[in-house]
Amino acid sequence: MKTLSNIRFGAVAKALIALCLTSAFAFGADNAAEEAFNRGLAAYNRGDLQEAVKQYTQAIKIDPKYADAYYNRGLAYANLGDTSKAIADWTQAIKIDPSFALAYNNRAAAFGVLGDLKNATKDARKACELGNCKALQVLAQEKLLRD
Repeated sequence: MKTLSNIRFGAVAKALIALCLTSAFAFGADNAAEEAFNRGLAAYNRGDLQEAVKQYTQAIKIDPKYADAYYNRGLAYANLGDTSKAIADWTQAIKIDPSFALAYNNRAAAFGVLGDLKNATKDARKACELGNCKALQVLAQEKLLRD
């Protein structure tokens, strides 16, 4: 059962996720993977989230270590309402790049949407440690921090 705080946090979390779209270029990624990634960015920016997922998936098939492709596919999934797939992609981005602050931040927001405040707090604190304190600020403001 959702509480008023969780509902409010869910709306804020979606706004945070939308604000965190990365346009980072892939350094060292295969040229074909980068092209698919850029097609995914274009599709996402025009609101074609299914096509964005398809293109990011193509980039990942070409370069399975492409953290930005996992991150952005997670954004597309989150905006499609598939929080579990978004979390899985942000988890993979973090495995590839343990210093990926935006991935921790968005995964914290997604955990918050699911009501998993312990993991939301853990990820928000890690994101803040890495320089992105947005999710931590939201959790603190909403009095949702958990140990």
